Amino acid sequence: MLEYSTSVLNELRAHQVRAEIDTSSDNINGKIQRAEQMKVHTMFVIGKRDVDAGAISVRIHGKGNLGAKPRGEVIADILASINERRS
Repeated sequence: MLEYSTSVLNELRAHQVRAEIDTSSDNINGKIQRAEQMKVHTMFVIGKRDVDAGAISVRIHGKGNLGAKPRGEVIADILASINERRS
């Protein structure tokens, strides 16, 4: 999972998107809770099923879990969202 997460991170950074991976030993619920408290706008939650499907589960602060989507679609959506705010 870390390899897949790192490849997603590298793809985002190639497009100048600020992103990081939480590699702490906390369980997934703890990581999500901490990110919510820090008001992280968009979280990508990547589990074994996501890796197997080539997908990413997306969580938006204040909206909750949006479900798993194909990797390419998620990255295109995040880049479009960033470009819309810059305009």
